[in-house]
Amino acid sequence: MDEAQDYVSQMIGGFWAAQVACAAAALSLPDHLAGEAMNAEELARAADVHAPSAHRLLRAMVSLGLCTQRTDGRFTLTPAGGYLRADMPGSVRGRALFTGDMLWKQFGDLTHQVKTGEPTRMLPSGAEGFEVLKNDPPRLHAFQLAMAESSQMAAREAMKAFDFARFQRVIDVGGGYGGLLTALLQAHPHQSGVVFDLPFLQDGAQRYLTQAGVQQRARFVGGSFFEAVPVPADFDLILMKYIVHDWDDAPARVILQKTREATPEGATLVLIEQVVPDVIDATAAHQAVIRADLTMMGMGGKERTGQEYRALLAQCGWRLAATTRCGPAFCVLEARPA
Repeated sequence: MDEAQDYVSQMIGGFWAAQVACAAAALSLPDHLAGEAMNAEELARAADVHAPSAHRLLRAMVSLGLCTQRTDGRFTLTPAGGYLRADMPGSVRGRALFTGDMLWKQFGDLTHQVKTGEPTRMLPSGAEGFEVLKNDPPRLHAFQLAMAESSQMAAREAMKAFDFARFQRVIDVGGGYGGLLTALLQAHPHQSGVVFDLPFLQDGAQRYLTQAGVQQRARFVGGSFFEAVPVPADFDLILMKYIVHDWDDAPARVILQKTREATPEGATLVLIEQVVPDVIDATAAHQAVIRADLTMMGMGGKERTGQEYRALLAQCGWRLAATTRCGPAFCVLEARPA
């Protein structure tokens, strides 16, 4: 097998790792292994699973570096496996559950999407998709945890490159549970803010804000950004992280126009988005943004180039003032009322 053939073979064979991580997280195996080493029978009793199958999954976790296996047959969690625990700071458990369930189904339909130009048939998309999630609490919670985890990671990278400390009051539009706002408030004790999203997320968001210890400086406001964005008059920063990419141009314009109508004098709009390079190459950074674009294609949205963002904002009464790259994955786009 030559090098190029081996590369493609490894790419094709990569499907299984995401499902191993998802199954381990869904069954809470890393949580049970956090306190002590266990053999498969002990873990099966603790997690209420089939012992022989658990043993085989544990061996898979070992091969992926999520566990180690001792000579006495017991398994221990590695630092990498620890990030699949529910209570681990920086946990990616929600992302594992979301990827192994919803994204798995969506990407299995990629051929149809490209052939027809339609969103995925496997999952409801757009506004309908959020309504369906509302009636599926476990899947809704996994999705929102994945988004909160992503927002926390994005915020940490963004704060290295962009000065958020100059703002006092922040509204996180479409912020879900408030992962992005939480990260900013934890880093900047002088700030306070609002998470604005669909009303059925209120209980989950309030629990998340309380667990993060920012409930005294943050509150949740329910509503739809297709109808109005309730920006208080004394707020100076409007945040949208991975919101515009969820939508094609027509609905994206509605969101940005509704936000513009509500924006106080002197306030700043910050979009955190993965900006598509003008020319793509085979690097990990470009793979990340193109993977995101294919994900959005299946859900009726899209990633955009810098020029596409500039034009879209201008159509909605905004002037793109600056674009700041935050590591390899995304950019902060700073806009002001035109």
